[in-house]
Order: sequence, then structure tokens, then C-alpha cells
Amino acid sequence: MRWLCLVYFLAFCCLGFFSVAQTKRIDNLKHLIASAPSSSKKLEAILALCEQRQSLNTDTFLFYATEAKALSASLHDDKSLAWSEYYIANCLAKNGELDSALKICDETLKRIQYSNGNERLYVNLSLQKGQIYIKANQYKDALSMFYKLLGEAEQNKDTLAQIRAKTSLGWVNMEIGKNTEALDWFHKAIQTSGNERNLRNYGVIYSNMAATYNELNKNDSAEYYINKAITISRSSEDLQYLANALAIQADIYTDTRRNDHAEKSLSEAVEIRKQIGDPYYVVSDITQLAIFYANNNETAKGIKICEEGIQMARKFNLGAKLPILYNALAENYKVAGKYKEYGETMEQVVSLKDSLYEKNSAGALAEMQTKYEAQKKENIIAEQKFDLERKNYLFYGALLLMLFGVILILIIFSGFRKRQKLQMRMLLEKEKDMSLLAVARAEEKERKRIAADLHDNLGAYAASIASNIDHITNQNENGYDNLAIGELRNNSQEMVSQLSDTIWALKKDALLLTAISDRLKIFIQRMQTSYPGIKMEVQENIITDHLLPPSQAFHLFQVAKESVINALKHSGCKEIIVLVEGNETWKIIVNDDGKGIDLNNLKTSGEGGNGIFNMRMRAAESGWTIDWVSHLPAGTSVVVSPTTN
Repeated sequence: MRWLCLVYFLAFCCLGFFSVAQTKRIDNLKHLIASAPSSSKKLEAILALCEQRQSLNTDTFLFYATEAKALSASLHDDKSLAWSEYYIANCLAKNGELDSALKICDETLKRIQYSNGNERLYVNLSLQKGQIYIKANQYKDALSMFYKLLGEAEQNKDTLAQIRAKTSLGWVNMEIGKNTEALDWFHKAIQTSGNERNLRNYGVIYSNMAATYNELNKNDSAEYYINKAITISRSSEDLQYLANALAIQADIYTDTRRNDHAEKSLSEAVEIRKQIGDPYYVVSDITQLAIFYANNNETAKGIKICEEGIQMARKFNLGAKLPILYNALAENYKVAGKYKEYGETMEQVVSLKDSLYEKNSAGALAEMQTKYEAQKKENIIAEQKFDLERKNYLFYGALLLMLFGVILILIIFSGFRKRQKLQMRMLLEKEKDMSLLAVARAEEKERKRIAADLHDNLGAYAASIASNIDHITNQNENGYDNLAIGELRNNSQEMVSQLSDTIWALKKDALLLTAISDRLKIFIQRMQTSYPGIKMEVQENIITDHLLPPSQAFHLFQVAKESVINALKHSGCKEIIVLVEGNETWKIIVNDDGKGIDLNNLKTSGEGGNGIFNMRMRAAESGWTIDWVSHLPAGTSVVVSPTTN
């Protein structure tokens, strides 16, 4: 495997260089360009070569796309000019010049329509625009673009465009961690057409399905689909999709402990990457390699290559890749025992995720899905009306009476629709007013609760600080009481920590379960320095990332935090593991291997001190269940989860 790492390093160093003999098809097209008898034939051959964009080196691609634009202008060929501008936008996007690429897409789309022989160009430009949004971390805009294209493709009965739009929607859901929704879109894409030829040159669907199944630890399904993707990509000579599929196959082999097979797939993928040189996918490969280094305890190499990947992502405006790069960097710091750097990097991950959430809120994404479904229903109704009118025109002579009946039904239906819309509008207005009132009440309650938290937590520490200051003042002139000074410092630090945790929850509209988990990791890291003899760790099993209001997120963090503190102070444990789970519902479990807890006293008499009382109060206020489970011969688990009806 060390040899494989060297191959990766050489591949990254080779970015930007021209390559030769990429595919037979490319070589044949280059020959046709060189021997073209006229400018029009040369332009035709260049455009055919640019269509092999997934297999061309970026610099080579840009050279020919620019030449195609010049030839199109000289021949006054508007359609070829539009195609050449699409290819130039594709090149600019690969080089990270996203704003310039987006501008070209917008200007070209204004000049063409989804008709008059421009269907394929219109679809390609729309998909390119959505892909630029993904690379720019603007998932909300990407979804809007793909939903719009899907609606237009359904109206025009363009099967291939529907497949590509649905696949792109699945890709966006993959990027934001919604694996179940992503698989649903990929299956919809496959089911769009029963004609296998529509999927024969589009293996990216199966690659994405394989990656998603592998993320869900369904390795058998992942391997089945990745083999299909590789077969299709080889037969179509699509190098980019082939490299992606081989990298995913290597990941599957690694997870199933077949390292020799993984090495073979990765080495072939690297050779292809050297030919194409697309920074977006090279950064993905860097992340995979960094995780490999962490798993093999070669953290110095892992840290270095992560830093190089972060620089590359920033250089080429690949903001979507920054969270996974910083995660890989944090993993290397953790394995290396550099806990300070690990904590700082995890804070950076939290910041990036917060930024991502602000740009792509779950509400906005769901709103687009709703708009698409509504538009789809309206399209179906419009189609039904069109079919009905066409039948009426065919039989208008013999079925005149039926025509009048249909017109009457349409009038009644129209009036009914208007009444329904009016009622719906009134209900929505009423619901909006009730929601605003509920929000106002909730905000008032939240402010009062936060004020109480600040008073109860920080007020107590402030009183302790005042007491310690008095104690210091009463010391004689020969020196101060070092113990009091230390206590003063500890209380001050705890005040700052409590205030930071409160503000962290207060300033967000909502918080994801992963954000709470990341905050717990920072807290565990902070406590680790005070308890070096106790192993502490946060583990995640989050398949569905749940969204919690800020008050509940704060309560959940405080309950988990109090559970850890109780275990540290009272259990005499050697290990504490915090497990954060998210599937159909969420759950947080705090396990320790200490001396255990007397459950009878805890349940019957309510013993346990203010800490446990506060934990119960927070859980009751949020509508959760909190249980203490004693293990034999030793150990305790604190389990927090939503109450089931």
C-alpha cells in the first residue's frame, strides 16, 4: 500500500499537464481535425472532440473549445457558437472559475429555448449550471435548477433529460448527507425508462448508488452497482466516470478488507486522473488518501496532504469539499494525539457546517420539493385537459351534446377550484397568524429560560469568585492563598464555558444532531486535560441527521454534559463513551465502566442531587425520556431519547 501512496502523490503533482493516447475515439477525432478539408468540417470534428469532455485533459479541452468558438464566429454558425460557449463554461468550472462559467451559462440560456433542435444543448447548460452551484456549495440553488429542468423535461416528454435531472437531484442529496433521499432519486431515474439503451452511456447513476449504499454499510449492494458502473464506463470510454467508479470500488474493497483489490482499483483510477486533471475529483481523492494515512498511523503525511487539499479547494473555489477535508485533518490530529489542534479543527468543521446550513436550510430544500410536486400535479392536470379537448375536436360532430356537458363540468370545476383556493388561502392566513403568535410566545419563554440559566449557572460561580476574592483580601501581607486563587481561576473559566455553550445554542434558528455531536466532542476535549487517566470519546451512528430547535439542542447538550460530569466525579470509571445515534429517531447514550448506581434509590426517592434533578426537568420540558441503566458487574448508561406515544 505504500507504493500506492507514492502513485497518488505523483498523480497530484502531474495536474495540468497534457496527456496523449487517452482513448481511441479521441485519437481518431484529433486525426479528423488535422485532416479536415474545410473549416466547416474542422468545426464539426472539434465539437465532436469536445463532446468527449469527460475524458479530455482540461487544458486540451479549453484549447479546442476556444478554437471552436473562433471558427463558429467566422462561419456565422450561431448554434455551433452556443455549443462552444457551453464547452468553455465546462472548462472554466473545472478550473474553479465558477463565476465566469456561471455567467456564460446564463447568457447562453437566454438565447436558446427547450425546442427548435436545441433540446440537448439546453439540458446540458442547465445541468452545467446546477453542477457549478454544487461546486460553489450552493445546494439550494442547485436543487432549484434541477427541479426546474425536471419539470421542463416532463412537459416535453424528454426521457433522457428526466433521467439526468433525477440523477442530479440524487447527487445533491448525497452531498448534504441525505442518503435515503438520494437512493430514492437514483431508483426513480432508473425506473424512468424501461429502455436499457437510455442508461447504457450513463453509468454515473450506478456509481452514485454504489457510493450511497457503501455509506450505509450495505456492501453487497454497493459492489453490485459499482461493477455495472465500471462496465458501462469502459464500454463508453468515459474516463471521468470510470475513474470515479474505480475510486468508489476501492473504497468498497477497503471497507471489506480486500486491500490488494483496493490497491489495483486505486492505481488505475490515479492513472486516469493524471490524464484528466479535474481538481474537484482530485480533492476527493486527497481526502480518501488522508483517511488512509490516519488509519495506518502515518499522521504526518495525512496532515500534510490535507493541508495541500485545503489549499487546492480554496484555490479552485471548491467550498463543498472543505468540510470533508477538515474532518480528515481532524482525524489525523486525533490519531497523532494532538488534541489542541484536533479541537481547533473540529471547531472549524462546526463553523463550516453552520455556514452550509445557513446557505442551504432544510426548510428551503423541502419547499423546493413541495413546489416541484405541486408543479408536477398541475402538469398532469394540464395534460389531461389537453387530451380531453383533443378527443372533443375529433368527435365534435357526433358528440355535440357531450361537448356542452364537458364545458359545463369544466365551469363547475373551475368554480370549485376557485372556492377551494379561497378556502385554502384563508386557512393558510389563519395558520400563519397562529404560527406567529406561537413563535412570539415561544421566544418569550425561551428568553426567560435563558435568563434563568445565566442566573443559576453564572450567578453561582460569580458568588464563589466574590468569596474567594474576600478570602484573598483577608490574607496577611506575607502572601496569598494559592488554593483560593486556583479556585477563582477555575470558576472564571467555567463561567466563560457556560456562557459560550448558551450563546452557541441561542444564536441558531435550529441545530442538526451532528452539530450537537461536534459540540460534545469539543466539550470532551476540554475535559480530557483535567482527567488524563480516563479515556473519553464521542462515537456517531448518524444515518438521518435530525434538526432540533435551539432550546432543545441546548437542553440535550446540557443533559449529556451533566451525565459525563457525574460519571467523572462519582463513578470511579476508566472510560466514558458518548454514543450519538440518528435514524428514524435520535438517541444519546452516555456509558461509563464505573462502580454503577443505586437505581432503587434513584427511582423511589428521587435521590441524585441537583444535577440529576435538573436533567429530569430538562428532559420533561423537551418531551424526552431519560433512563439510568445499571450494568453488572459494573458500569452505568444514561439514555436520552424522544418520548414515543
